[in-house]
Amino acid sequence: MKKIILHEIGNDENFNYYVFDKKQEVFDILTKIFIRDFDVHWNEEIYNKKINRKTDVHESDGDIYDKVRIDLFYGKNKMYFTLICSELLRLKFNEALFKYAKMPKPKKIKKKEFKRK
Repeated sequence: MKKIILHEIGNDENFNYYVFDKKQEVFDILTKIFIRDFDVHWNEEIYNKKINRKTDVHESDGDIYDKVRIDLFYGKNKMYFTLICSELLRLKFNEALFKYAKMPKPKKIKKKEFKRK
């Protein structure tokens, strides 16, 4: 199975954020993780729509079982995903996510030498 690419990951006090390519396979893998590991099912309206047609859209499946809130933001080429829940659930999600995702290695920046006149 080909791994999806996770471009960015970060956290704040009560939420984590993730940036992925805006592809249907990414959305399907996230759905699989939530169903299998968290027993959380997306709102049917969110799941049944094709994500490639969405740009500058925000969707939320909030307060699921009063434990987890999920926010999805769709850009032109990327999908921004936030997970608002307890720290233990976020760690559990990260462990499950990295079975399916990988982060690209950072590109080296070439330094330019400036000639003095």
